[in-house]
Amino acid sequence: MTRKLCEDIREMLVDYADGELSPGQSSEVTEHIETCENCRKLLTALQKTLDLATVVWENGLKETEAVKKPARPKPRKIHWFRYAAVAAGILIVVTTSIVWREINRPQKTKISFEEIERSITESANAARLLAATELLVDYPDAKEIVEQQYRYIAQAYPRTPAAEKIKVKIQ
Repeated sequence: MTRKLCEDIREMLVDYADGELSPGQSSEVTEHIETCENCRKLLTALQKTLDLATVVWENGLKETEAVKKPARPKPRKIHWFRYAAVAAGILIVVTTSIVWREINRPQKTKISFEEIERSITESANAARLLAATELLVDYPDAKEIVEQQYRYIAQAYPRTPAAEKIKVKIQ
């Protein structure tokens, strides 16, 4: 079974939390959230939001069942369930914004094969130049050439082990 991208899984998380996915899709989501911490956190937030909305909804239904029509109109009282509904709405908006930010947060970019190849090539070139320069160190007449080569390697290949060795020698 191929591992789906987080974006595909996130589209199915609400249905997964509600238990509305097919067994195959449900097992794909389960397998993914076992290994993906971000999707697991998102699922936990969704489940908490759904649980809270269910509690608020059930409490609101109980309140409306208990209300009887008065014989004569009385001044309207504000019941606590309205405050709870507003609080639940605010909580849903806040949770949604957090989830939205989490979903749209830029993913860490993976290094490409070309970048790895370039890095290896640069390290090899720097190492070859350093080795050749090290052969000239024993010749007193080549001191200036050696220093120029050290500077060149440090500037042209700054992120290589050879450049690090040179920086230690120069200091």
